[in-house]
Formats: sequence, C-alpha cells, structure tokens
Amino acid sequence: MKFKNQQTLSPLTRFLMKVSAIYIIWYLIYDYYLLPDGRLDAFLSLSGVNLAGGILNMFGWDIYSELRVLAITGTNGVEIQNGCNGLELIGLYMGFILAYPGGPLQKRMTFLASGILLLFIANVFRIMIFALSIYYVPTFWEQVHTYSSYFIFYPIVLTLWYIWTTFSEEDLLLTPAAS
Repeated sequence: MKFKNQQTLSPLTRFLMKVSAIYIIWYLIYDYYLLPDGRLDAFLSLSGVNLAGGILNMFGWDIYSELRVLAITGTNGVEIQNGCNGLELIGLYMGFILAYPGGPLQKRMTFLASGILLLFIANVFRIMIFALSIYYVPTFWEQVHTYSSYFIFYPIVLTLWYIWTTFSEEDLLLTPAAS
C-alpha cells in the first residue's frame, strides 16, 4: 500500500508502523539467525553467570559455577538458559529507541549502548538474586523467577524509554519547523 502523502499519517501511526517493522525484523533475525547460531545467547548467559558468581564470591559467598550454572555451595543452583539472559528484552528496548523520532544519530547510538549495558548489569544482578533466593528461600523460587522481570527489567526499560522520549522531544523542539 503506497501512501501519496506520508504527512497525512499521524506521528503515532508512523511510530507504530516503524516499531512494528523493527520488531518483525528483530524476531526474524533472532529466530532464524541468532538463536540457531547460539553465540550471542551463550555469550550473554556465560558472561552473566561468570560476573554474578564473581560478585557473590567477592562478597564472601562460596559459589559453584560451571558454564551456565551458578550455585551457592550446598544448593542446586540456577541455569541461565536462552530466553532468560535478557536478549529479548534488549531487542524490545532497541526497537523502541530506534523507532521513536528525534535525537541525532550519535546521541541515539550512545543512549542505545548505555541502555544495553544497564540491562546487562541488571541481568547480572537478577542472576545473583536467583542464586541467593535458592539458598535462602528455595520454596519461593518459582515466584522469584516469574516476577523478577516485573521488578528489575521492566522499570528500567520504561524509565529508559521515558528518558529517551524526553531527550528526543528536546531535539524535536530545537529543530526548526519545515516550511
């Protein structure tokens, strides 16, 4: 469907079309290339487990770590599988930032990289919480696992989105209107 005058589309419609296209492309790339290849998922899982284990060890915990498994000695531990390493949420975050109008490219790329790093650190923190919850409250493992995203990832992503809309709106307000 070809539009004669794209200006007739509302900014919200353009944003929704752009974000939909980005998410479709992201999921196709993820499902047909990244997931079968496995290297990016493995990197996120392995480095997340290694960093979480190192931090717990630094704070005096006797930990056991092998590949994707992290445990406080004496517990079953947690295995960080594909889908639990934050990659899908990183894709969701990226899609919004790329689709939302405004902001110069350098500022957008810096904000993207900073947000991805923050989400990775949040996932390391989440892995630590998993290991500690299995040690302290093993009967609540399912609840901790199920709801941790709502308390850790989603507030971060929503805050980053809000910050980006604020930054990019400033850029839109400073840009002279087209005649």
